[in-house]
Amino acid sequence: MDTAAATQTYSSQFRMAIYDFGASSATYGLRSLFSLSSSLSSAKSAAGNIDLMGVYGNNDSYTADKDSQFTVIFPQINNAIANPGAGTSSAPMKYLFFVSDGVADEPNSSCLKPITGSNRCQSPINPALCDAIKKRNIKIAVLYTTYLQLPTNNWYMTWIDPFNQGPFGPSPNSQIAQNMQACASPGFYFEVSPTQGIADAMNALFKKAVADARISS
Repeated sequence: MDTAAATQTYSSQFRMAIYDFGASSATYGLRSLFSLSSSLSSAKSAAGNIDLMGVYGNNDSYTADKDSQFTVIFPQINNAIANPGAGTSSAPMKYLFFVSDGVADEPNSSCLKPITGSNRCQSPINPALCDAIKKRNIKIAVLYTTYLQLPTNNWYMTWIDPFNQGPFGPSPNSQIAQNMQACASPGFYFEVSPTQGIADAMNALFKKAVADARISS
């Protein structure tokens, strides 16, 4: 938000909205943390309130640990974003910044990978979900927070590790990374560790979006 404020060349050039996947597993679904507004200082305050989703113990009764339901969230965010325009004040361009470790954990019978139990799908994100948004000329900037390996965890090794490996070992060549890059619009993909580089990568992605908008318009 500070970068946006320092970059804009006229008042209200940029408008921001902030969403997450819900405050808790009991209220899972797209949650608006900040409605679309040109008040970048207010957006910054709202972003500072982002927190981890609350869950109610292992295999809780609400989502049964399926707390990354991309097939639910992506259609909801697609509906939340109005049609983009050519980049004028009355018809602005639209960009979606997506920050995630890239692994779905959801009830989904159309899973890209083997299903656990009756319907638990753990898989890399399906790029088709992103394609539905990009087809509307909404650009997606992806910040992939690398899914860390847990070699001593049996569940991870059985269900996640098979697609968290690349041809030469783990990330950045894993199928998770590949699908996250496929989700992004060309030139709008970064991979960072979960604890380092997130702020710098977000600023870099935003500056790319500003440059892209100027070239496009």
